[in-house]
Amino acid sequence: MVVTIDGPVASGKSTVAKRLASELGFYYLYTGLLYRAIAYVLVHHKGYSDQELKAPLQADLDDILKDGRLDYSYEANEPAVYFDGENITPYLKTREIDGWSSLSSADPRVRHAIFEMQVRIGKLYNVVADGRDTGSVVFPDALCKFYLTAEPRVRALRWQQDQAKAGVSYTLDECERIVNERDQRDITRVHSPLIQAVGAHRIDNSNLSIDETVAMMKRLVVAARQA
Repeated sequence: MVVTIDGPVASGKSTVAKRLASELGFYYLYTGLLYRAIAYVLVHHKGYSDQELKAPLQADLDDILKDGRLDYSYEANEPAVYFDGENITPYLKTREIDGWSSLSSADPRVRHAIFEMQVRIGKLYNVVADGRDTGSVVFPDALCKFYLTAEPRVRALRWQQDQAKAGVSYTLDECERIVNERDQRDITRVHSPLIQAVGAHRIDNSNLSIDETVAMMKRLVVAARQA
């Protein structure tokens, strides 16, 4: 069984998806971590510049993904990505990686490479997957789909708080501008734009706690399994 959670930046997808997967006893597929990993390897192992990240060479992507060099795992309720046997997860949560990933993830070759990894994982486990196109492109036949969102100002505040935890300071206005730019880039990109998947439950969690959001989703998943 596959459950998908899509939505814009700072809507709480990853936090909610991880909790939901844990409560359901499912495998958590954090697709954003895979995109970050691709960007990290392109820069640190292939020497890519910001400009080159916008259009990675197919040969480089093939090399990164061949023979299981890039591997995703979910153990002890924690997602992780390995490259050539090294756990690179600790390097994937920086502001720099966030920017690199945003550049490379718009490229259709990158999305296709990640697509195949996601589909393979979806065939092996009961999965909760979160991202931008998990319900619309990767798992269009998922039994239960969600589109998680919140008011722009609320998401900007959440993003500001996340950055503060990483030791980076922004004004709320700056955060709102950055979040809006990310939204526009995700919504207007040609390949796999951010949309609400057909049949997805739309949840605005502007005024909901994490516990309330997870509980609502869990009820809907259980109902879908029993239908």
